[in-house]
Amino acid sequence: MQLSFLGNSYTASTTAIEAIPSGETATFMGRPYARKQVTVAQRQQPAELTYRGVHYAR
Repeated sequence: MQLSFLGNSYTASTTAIEAIPSGETATFMGRPYARKQVTVAQRQQPAELTYRGVHYAR
């Protein structure tokens, strides 16, 4: 997807999210919609972190 910000164009690097229909419905602002379930994968955290130039470990 081609986007622009402050006159600079760039390509968004988004990943697809898998959503499974849950069979539930909800109401938002008076309109019904179908709810979906998503699974969130755990990201691998780096062993050493840096904050304002100071290195520390988890």
